Amino acid sequence: MTRQRTRVAEPSSVAAVCDRRFFVVLLALLVPAFFVPTSTAGERSVTAAEATGTYRDAEGNSEIRILALGHGKLKVQLALVYEYKSGAGPMANLGDASGEATIENDTAVFVPEEAGDCKITMTFLPDGKLKVEQKGEECGFGHNVRADGTFRKISNRTPKFDDA
Repeated sequence: MTRQRTRVAEPSSVAAVCDRRFFVVLLALLVPAFFVPTSTAGERSVTAAEATGTYRDAEGNSEIRILALGHGKLKVQLALVYEYKSGAGPMANLGDASGEATIENDTAVFVPEEAGDCKITMTFLPDGKLKVEQKGEECGFGHNVRADGTFRKISNRTPKFDDA
């Protein structure tokens, strides 16, 4: 009768096999997570239809007209108003700018031509809202006129631009 020898695994090799299996399972679960597209602020793509239109501020005075041109470009026209009261009655200072903006994902950047230190960032929000932030004071607008604020889309139609 021959005797068979039973091989007993060393405790360290059992642990190594378990560690290797755990690592493979963990890797299989985590790797796909790196390839799932995520949408965070500033990364939501905006369609031409979403961008194109006329936007107005809460007071109903200032207006921004936007036309998607394609290839990451927008035609933009700002007609801004700063109202105030004086001894002579209601008064207003105006600010106008137009030109081309660049857009990436949901954020457009507009730098008015012939303006000094001025950069206007427009972020397209859900529900037809446009958040506008102005950096710099040399935009060529009237006294106290700024582009800052949240604008609401009032028309999806292709806007008419005042071409100079």
